[in-house]
Amino acid sequence: MYKYFKPRIFNGEKFMLFFSRELSLEEKNVYMEALAFVLDIGHSKTEAKKDYMEAQMAEIGLSKKDFRGAKKVKTAEDLAKDIKGTGDIKVKRFILREMILLALADHELTDEEIQTIYQIGTCSGLKEEKISDFFLWAAKGIEWQIEGTQLVEDNL
Repeated sequence: MYKYFKPRIFNGEKFMLFFSRELSLEEKNVYMEALAFVLDIGHSKTEAKKDYMEAQMAEIGLSKKDFRGAKKVKTAEDLAKDIKGTGDIKVKRFILREMILLALADHELTDEEIQTIYQIGTCSGLKEEKISDFFLWAAKGIEWQIEGTQLVEDNL
């Protein structure tokens, strides 16, 4: 039985939903490969990126021993093939969402990031409409952050 989302507890309060189905070892590795691809770990290793990857591995319960070399940067086509191989549509969507969120960590999405992630999504078997929905969702998040900053910065 799949339980795809669970509330996360913070200070005793439920505050957000996260993907929680137990991922298989293969799915965990594909997820980490996708994050590594977005971070482009193979080209610029930084302590912050290493720490992020290790935190994500701990979050999904993937040991370093089981992590089968996802630090190798793959081509978009190779990554799409691996994501497609997971078979589960919700796992594919989860990975795509997480890739978009990571790409947005610097508060912007470049045309190259959008095109690459879109290509990965379509080649992995996701419908174009669903991929567009994820990017529209991400755009709303950026707008929400800008509005929040404006609320702080505006003169009263």
